[in-house]
Amino acid sequence: MAGVREEARTQKEPKGTESVRPWLFTVGDSGIPSYWALLMIGFCAAFYVAWRESRHDGVDPNRMLDLSLLMLLAGIVGARLMHVLVEDDPLHPGRPILYYYLEHPGDIFKLWNGLAFYGGFLLAAPLGLWFAKAKGLGVAKVADIAAIAIPVGLVFGRLGCFMAGCCHGKPTDLPWGVTFTDPMSLARPLGVALHPTQLYSSIFALILFFLLFIQKRRWRVFEGQVFLTFCLLYSAGRFLIELVRNDNRGTWFNGYLSSSQLIALPVVLVSLFLLVWFGKRAPKIKTSTR
Repeated sequence: MAGVREEARTQKEPKGTESVRPWLFTVGDSGIPSYWALLMIGFCAAFYVAWRESRHDGVDPNRMLDLSLLMLLAGIVGARLMHVLVEDDPLHPGRPILYYYLEHPGDIFKLWNGLAFYGGFLLAAPLGLWFAKAKGLGVAKVADIAAIAIPVGLVFGRLGCFMAGCCHGKPTDLPWGVTFTDPMSLARPLGVALHPTQLYSSIFALILFFLLFIQKRRWRVFEGQVFLTFCLLYSAGRFLIELVRNDNRGTWFNGYLSSSQLIALPVVLVSLFLLVWFGKRAPKIKTSTR
């Protein structure tokens, strides 16, 4: 995920063009980025799902909200760090964005300029599990709740990416290709139909939510299974979507793997191993259809 950098905002959109809106509105040099507006809606929706599921599962909902806030803060910090340290500059292809932040260190704190999901997940997940254990909430039970709340946030977060033009796909001749024309958009190249990978990700997250919700209600065999299934399916889906992404998000091994694919591969393998391991050894539970 990424935002819109200041230098992109200074450009004007040609009259007569139709485009997705990177900014909901602007007043002088200030405004409300569409990305952050949708991301905040996503956070609120994820909080609500976590709160509702905690009541269903007998977890203190107030503690769950505390945990959600902690994971939100940790997620933003981790996502920002990965963006700053790993990704390439979307406005200067082939150049690590870290160089830009070394030249403009104050911009590191401009969170709207870019976030990376896996960075947030890798910091928020262990911190959240530690908090759950420290407060006696039940680590596996809380992890399963988080597993169906996170995709809800991603649905809106990726719609925000679509509005900003970040996380865009490769050029395509498919009929559902999307053409970005707004110069403030981070999509490149402008005026060319691109794979709407942001929408692929949003739809995938919505499907993932329903699958995991049903699993939690009807198919769950042991606590923690839903979380491990989320890690497995999200990482596998993310790896595939990355194949048609074309934004400058950092690549490895001469461009064969993106940073997200490099993370997704071990997550898939570890999640699959743990699903089999705990499936044989963890205490079995009765699912609820309520």
